[in-house]
Amino acid sequence: MDLVLSRRGFIEASAALAGAGLILGASDAGAAGRWDEPADHERLRQAARRRKRRIIYNNDGCDIFSDGAKTPEGFLAQRFKHALDTQVDSIFYCTGVTTLFSHLAQVGETYGEFCHDDSGANAVNARENIRALKEAGHDTLKLAVEFCHGNQLEIIFSHRINDIHDTFVDWLLCRWKREHPEYLMGAREEAAKAGGGNSPRHWWSALDFERPEVLDYLIAIQEDVCRRYDIDGVEIDYFRSPMFFRPNLDYEPATDTQVTILTGFQRRLRELTIRLGAERTRPILMATRVPATREACRHVGIDIQAWLREDLLDLLTITGGYVPFTEPIEGVIALGHAHGVPVYPTISASGMRGRARSYGTVEAWRGAASNAWRKGADGIYIFNLFPSGPSTHFQQLGSPESLAGLDKLFVVDNARALEGVLVQGIEQSQALPLAVPADGTSVKALLPVGDDFRQTPPKELVLRVQLDKPPLVASLKVQINSHSLEPQSTDADGGWVTFQPPAHQFRPGDNAIEFALGGAQGEDGDATEVLAVELSVRYE
Repeated sequence: MDLVLSRRGFIEASAALAGAGLILGASDAGAAGRWDEPADHERLRQAARRRKRRIIYNNDGCDIFSDGAKTPEGFLAQRFKHALDTQVDSIFYCTGVTTLFSHLAQVGETYGEFCHDDSGANAVNARENIRALKEAGHDTLKLAVEFCHGNQLEIIFSHRINDIHDTFVDWLLCRWKREHPEYLMGAREEAAKAGGGNSPRHWWSALDFERPEVLDYLIAIQEDVCRRYDIDGVEIDYFRSPMFFRPNLDYEPATDTQVTILTGFQRRLRELTIRLGAERTRPILMATRVPATREACRHVGIDIQAWLREDLLDLLTITGGYVPFTEPIEGVIALGHAHGVPVYPTISASGMRGRARSYGTVEAWRGAASNAWRKGADGIYIFNLFPSGPSTHFQQLGSPESLAGLDKLFVVDNARALEGVLVQGIEQSQALPLAVPADGTSVKALLPVGDDFRQTPPKELVLRVQLDKPPLVASLKVQINSHSLEPQSTDADGGWVTFQPPAHQFRPGDNAIEFALGGAQGEDGDATEVLAVELSVRYE
């Protein structure tokens, strides 16, 4: 059994933390409070906050599932070494699923107890790799810290504060959850009745953040990591997965009381890192990953404006990267900057997969990154991309300068790509599909273009639009920023219309594309939907 801290030990540890003023009681969770931060510590923290982070590489910790990770060299070769000599300046390392980890936890549990021989290769490899590393005196998080610091990289412990992978992977369900089903949002037998996997009720193993015992345990896990590992900071990943209170089970927003609870929780985390950073005389930065808009944050219980106003975080990472081209991130970026907090939007391989094949290309990643830089990003947060060797993405996405003059693909996201993804309160109003009525009325979509074609003229632009009813392509009329476009070709089988607009018709930032049906609209005179809008940019 790899549960290091017993139930009694946890209670005793919690009592000690409370006595030291590091755990607020439930009645204090919403009370406004400040901490005594030495002036020299604050100066160091502010300097660390402003550190250059061209690319933040999120490593989700699945390297421990690899067959070759039994030695330090083998473990680091899986994912860490590919970040060297690139634009990656910071690695955010996630070692597990909220309460169950690959590092040798003294609060929480370590993979192993439920990793049986018949649990699958990932489970067996995790068990054996951790055992081999431990016997040789090593630990995954300690190895990550030593590697990063030895190569002048920042290392942040990324804590998925309510991960629900244990909903469908049994060996990830820790003993603490098995013994305390009352702390969970649901039960396994109820989930079977919840319908598809995109229903919040399907994710029965999510923790209920209205339970003080849940919050105390998560705080204790944070203290264990911050005290025993020489990390540069922690990221509280609220986005993976964004569900903390029961109203979200029915897509209803968190209540005001629940918002107060979550703000109190974040305040406690902030106080903990300030105290422990001052104790070790080196700051422990606080990062949080949250949804892309204030409205989406509020839906799940995050008052991001209050968190920034109270100085409850140093770095802000945003979005899940599921609609990386058109998600409206400008507002939260501006809000972060108004409070002196750098903001890093996510581009996720998960958001690129499941779309048209071209969306997974490096040209598409460049387009998404160019858009993020145009909207004010302080760096790019890369999620679920794990190169097995030298990566073009790691070499190019980290600045507008390195992206300049490189071929790109700009698209309007299709929100249907979110099917099967648990996303609460995400902004989808700028995404496709877009209904085009049969009566000739025009409708508009916004195509963000991060490049400025006046500064770097492209050799060729190709705009492609796809309809859900291929016979209607001949009657589609398209304008870009009020300029009418003439089709170059149509694909009556695939529903595609291709244009070659001149560069001067585009502007950096949002471009208005209008669609209307005119002329022969097919035998039934149906309306149609725009399923895809893609602008391919080729430079010399």
